[in-house]
Amino acid sequence: MANDINNIKDNAGVIAKMTAQLLADEMHFCKSIDKAPESDYQGKNGYNAGDTIYISKPARFIPQNTFDISSSTQDIVEESSALTLDTISTVGVELDSQELAHDINIGSIMERVMKPAASAIAQDVETQFIAKATDGVYNSVGTAGSETFDVATILDARARLNQNLCPKDNNRTLLLDSAASAGAVADRKGLFQSSSEIDKQYRDGLMGRADGFNWVESELLNLHTNGNDVTGVAVDDASVTEGASTLHVDGLTANTGTVKKGQVFTVAGVNAVHPITKTDLGYLQQFVITADGTADANGDVTASISPSLYAGSNGLQNISALPADDAALVFVGTADLAASQSLAFHKSAFRMVSAPLVMPVNAEFAAQETVDGITVAIIRDFDVNKRRMVTRIDFLGGLSLVRPEWSCRITA
Repeated sequence: MANDINNIKDNAGVIAKMTAQLLADEMHFCKSIDKAPESDYQGKNGYNAGDTIYISKPARFIPQNTFDISSSTQDIVEESSALTLDTISTVGVELDSQELAHDINIGSIMERVMKPAASAIAQDVETQFIAKATDGVYNSVGTAGSETFDVATILDARARLNQNLCPKDNNRTLLLDSAASAGAVADRKGLFQSSSEIDKQYRDGLMGRADGFNWVESELLNLHTNGNDVTGVAVDDASVTEGASTLHVDGLTANTGTVKKGQVFTVAGVNAVHPITKTDLGYLQQFVITADGTADANGDVTASISPSLYAGSNGLQNISALPADDAALVFVGTADLAASQSLAFHKSAFRMVSAPLVMPVNAEFAAQETVDGITVAIIRDFDVNKRRMVTRIDFLGGLSLVRPEWSCRITA
């Protein structure tokens, strides 16, 4: 009599690859952004949650208008962005050995078990990635709480990307939920491309192209809530240092005043500069809080912010001047306001990785496969705690904001 258990190992790779394909097909945001090349994380047999890889970003230079560069040779300042493998999504199921052993049952298993499991993981991962991307974006247009989503607002987002020299190609995406798109789409029916290629992709969330963006609909967008103090907040530091990624501020309610991760603000007297010429652009640079903070007994808090503060004459300069003591902070939206956050971005603004996991050697059933940059691991083994066989489907990945200036939140 044939040994069915031996056939389980043969089917492990088949199921893993089919599940990875299902997952890749459902991750619409991930399709719209860059994926880290395998060279960024080669050299290990597998990764664990919390591991970090580093993404290189191109150096920036200031062009000179003379052939004599004897006094203007520039240092090569290469930036790197840490990408932490902190996005985990796992589904555990019980499957019968006989079902796993026979090829005839694979189709049934994929439809009944793996397809809904892959869909759940895809939505979970996309939710985590979109929230992380949105909370790290400091460019913001629109009026928080207005529920207005018109042509002018979207064009403001497009202008903000242009001002930061974002490539003007077909890799710009506008990610919005159905509530935000309902009125907007009705006003733009004649502007959407109606090619057969676009028509094929309607079922995958791609609505069409207008206002310089590929429109993608998702119900997984981030709903951001402000801290409880947004007025009377000011810089409390007489000597902010070059390259600082924190800002000490005062004016919050003692012990209870909060600033929230993802909260956008400007600082009086701190303007944005042109990425190449470094000339003052005439409008205030926006910043974002990168970690929650609560005021101390004096109403002070040291806020973690992005981008870091560079006012010096070098390739990293991004502001006209460092913040002055007592300069006022102005936040987007009112205290405690929860506002929808649509997202306009170029694919190279964000980079994700789906990393291979450390795999067991002696499990009854273990395989992992990668499809379109999405890796899925499937393991089946005995649970000694409850005396049962468990099959688990695992995803491990992370997302980095490589060029956050090539993205913009649309707050409504």
